[in-house]
Amino acid sequence: MTDLTIHNIRPKLDERIRRLAELQGFTVDAVATEALTIGIDAIEDRVRKHLLNTREQVALKQAIEQIQKVPDAAFGMIGRK
Repeated sequence: MTDLTIHNIRPKLDERIRRLAELQGFTVDAVATEALTIGIDAIEDRVRKHLLNTREQVALKQAIEQIQKVPDAAFGMIGRK
């Protein structure tokens, strides 16, 4: 495993990590690693959803632009043979 050093942690966050470690009988490193893992998973999910929403918005915009290019007279013919 790789070591990671984190500087300038807020005292309240440090306290919470240490309290959770003590309550569970885990090391501070184990709790911090679990917290980072859960946090990174949540951030990645949020980023994926944002990217998906962005892609959907781009696709919708492109579709609207293409529809706007269709002459008005042609709209009446859509769906007819």
